[in-house]
Amino acid sequence: MNQFKFFIYQFLLFIIVLVSNVYSDEYISKPFSYIDFIVMSITLPIHVLIFFLIFKIYRHFKTVRLRNKILLSITAFIFAVLFIGLLENIWFEIKGEMLF
Repeated sequence: MNQFKFFIYQFLLFIIVLVSNVYSDEYISKPFSYIDFIVMSITLPIHVLIFFLIFKIYRHFKTVRLRNKILLSITAFIFAVLFIGLLENIWFEIKGEMLF
């Protein structure tokens, strides 16, 4: 049960990090402007909070072996990427049907 909880927590944290990274990436580019600094100042606390939560989760799950944590984290990352891709495909397909 601890491994399943760990997987779900990692899955949710990876989704949050990936979504914030995808949507903030389009605003950050070379030559830096005020918008770039605003976006970085918004996303930096989110990423710091996520990394703090990850370390807190790792301390909570001391019974799960390190090898299992690594394998579950890699699996959660892959599932998070697939889940976000699936949601974006469904979302843009629905938006495309509304236009026509």
